[in-house]
Amino acid sequence: MCWCLDDGTHAGPANGPVWEAAEMKMTTLADAPAYDSEQFVAAPLLDGSQSNVRVIRLSPGQTLPPHTHSTSDLMIYIAEGTGTLTVDGDTMAFDEGSLAYFHGDEELRLSNTGISGLTALAFLAPPFPPKST
Repeated sequence: MCWCLDDGTHAGPANGPVWEAAEMKMTTLADAPAYDSEQFVAAPLLDGSQSNVRVIRLSPGQTLPPHTHSTSDLMIYIAEGTGTLTVDGDTMAFDEGSLAYFHGDEELRLSNTGISGLTALAFLAPPFPPKST
């Protein structure tokens, strides 16, 4: 990304290299699948060459089963709702505005303990599931 200054010169972040955006992608949560009272939603939201973002929607009482993410680092951000996060057997509150980081081999489980929907964004690098070549 670069900024064009009034004098016609270019500037990059923190005076570092200038990056030209080759392909910018944008989406919103409104573009993501809606809640499903019958089953949890875990769907792709945005894909990059080195990472991806998945949206997770849990209706009240729903839980993602315990799982890992292979070699992908994972960050989960709770965009709305109230829940718990269980990691390697330890359970803690995980509510709107919370952000957590995991190594891919850590087993986790996300549950909606609230009375309304829980929306989480899962940021994974490298992409998970792995892209087929």
